[in-house]
Amino acid sequence: MRIKKAYPKAIAAVLILSSTFMLSGCYPSAPDYISDYDLVYTQQDKTYDFSKVTTYMLPDSVEHIVNPGDKPDHTYDPVILSELEKQLDALGWERLDESGGEPSDVVVLPSVTHQKQGVCQAYCWWCYWGWWPGWGYYPPAWDPSWGWWYPSDVVCATYNTGTLMVNMTNPKAPKDKQLPVVWIGVLNGLLEGGTANISSRIQTNIDQMFKQSPYLKQ
Repeated sequence: MRIKKAYPKAIAAVLILSSTFMLSGCYPSAPDYISDYDLVYTQQDKTYDFSKVTTYMLPDSVEHIVNPGDKPDHTYDPVILSELEKQLDALGWERLDESGGEPSDVVVLPSVTHQKQGVCQAYCWWCYWGWWPGWGYYPPAWDPSWGWWYPSDVVCATYNTGTLMVNMTNPKAPKDKQLPVVWIGVLNGLLEGGTANISSRIQTNIDQMFKQSPYLKQ
C-alpha cells in the first residue's frame, strides 16, 4: 500500500479491513498550493499475478457518481482517459477495443464521485457502468445485483467530493456476484484551482499512481 500525500479534511474516517494493519497520515503544515492537498492511494490484490497481464480494456467514458438531480461535469474526462491510456501502454500492455472480438486480461474502470463517500463503499457499480459492450466477452450474466470485491487489506476511507477512483478489475474470475478488483488507485483533491491547474494535477497524480505501483510492470 502506498500513500503519497494526505491532509486532514480529505479523510473524514479511516476503516481498515485487515485487523493487523493501521494507517497513519502525514499532514503537511501550511501548504502554499492547492496541489499540496492532493492524496494518492494505491493498493493491489497480492494474490494476483500481474506478470500475466498483457491486455486491457478502458471504456471511452468516465462514470460520475452524483447526487440525485445533479448533472455531472465531464470537463476533465478526456485528460483522465488520456493519461490512463498513456500509463497503461507504458506498462507494455495492449489496449483492446470493446468490439475487437477477444476479452482482455483486465478492465480498467475510472469514476469520479461527486458525493462524500467511502472509496470501497458497496455502491452498485452496475447502476453506473450498466451493460458496457466489453462485458460481452465474459461468461457471467451481469445484472444490477453485482457488486465490487476488494482485497482484504484495502484501506476504506471517506473522501471528499471530486475523488477519482480507478478500479482495475479481473472479470475473468467473478466471485459470488462480485467483480474482483485487483488494483485500485485513488486521487483526492481535484475540484479546486483553475482548469489548467486541475488538468496538470490529474496528469501528475495519475502518473504517481503508477510510479508507486511498480509491481504492475513485471
